[in-house]
Amino acid sequence: MGATATNSLGQITLREWLIDASAALLRAGVSDAHVAAECLLMAALGYDRAQLFARLGATLPPELLPQLDGWLQRCLAREPLAYVLGEREFWSRTFVVSPAVLVPRPETEHLVEVALACFPEAARGATIRACDVGTGSGCLAATLAAEWPAAEVVATDVSAEALAVARENARRLGVAERVHFMMADGLSAFLPQSFDLVISNPPYLSETDWAHADPELAYEPRVALDGGPDGLAVIRRIVAAAPRVLRRGGWLVLEMGSSQSDAVQELARQARAQHLFVQNDLAGWPRVVAARW
Repeated sequence: MGATATNSLGQITLREWLIDASAALLRAGVSDAHVAAECLLMAALGYDRAQLFARLGATLPPELLPQLDGWLQRCLAREPLAYVLGEREFWSRTFVVSPAVLVPRPETEHLVEVALACFPEAARGATIRACDVGTGSGCLAATLAAEWPAAEVVATDVSAEALAVARENARRLGVAERVHFMMADGLSAFLPQSFDLVISNPPYLSETDWAHADPELAYEPRVALDGGPDGLAVIRRIVAAAPRVLRRGGWLVLEMGSSQSDAVQELARQARAQHLFVQNDLAGWPRVVAARW
């Protein structure tokens, strides 16, 4: 195993593997290298973090070394950990992911926070009809359906492969009957006043963003990330179409780049939004804009 060393008996403890793997990942430039190494080890052993740390002195079963080495080499090549393990946690639930979909990120959980705040009655069983534009893994659509017991969610994407992943996640969360998947680009396929909520984590990286992107982004679907020269190409279309498909009092909730808040709010004003607010992420950057018509 290239990144770790065994002792004279050909054995290695969990602690030794963790230390060596963390150091290798750190040298490769992987962010949160120690956390990534822990996740690989927990997945191979079937442990949670408490079990792992209770057994750090134990010998690593030698039959797991080939699998761990393969996973580690993929991470050293800067493949996202979520693709290596095939899953990612979002809103305290586990979602299947593949290279066909964007890896769900903690910042996107702020979209869920804002949507729940916009429709507090939905948690108590009020009927809400929502559209998740560019659903990808389906993390937003399935989460909202799970949080809102009477909600009906339409989830769209331009990728059949992404929709297959999203369907599987909805099935796993037990909400497949209330999440309807559709291959569509944007909102043009829908009738006027179809939804109470339009929610989206659209592509919003600009050409400048791409020039400074981490290597991991090369593994993710560019169609889910590339927002055109200024990062706003898809956002413009969604904001312009939202007033037509939203019911009176409906909300548009969009994720955006940290430098795009002023531009996105201006687009919403031009589309005659009646109310606007911005939600910052945990780092203090503007991350979500919500507009009401």
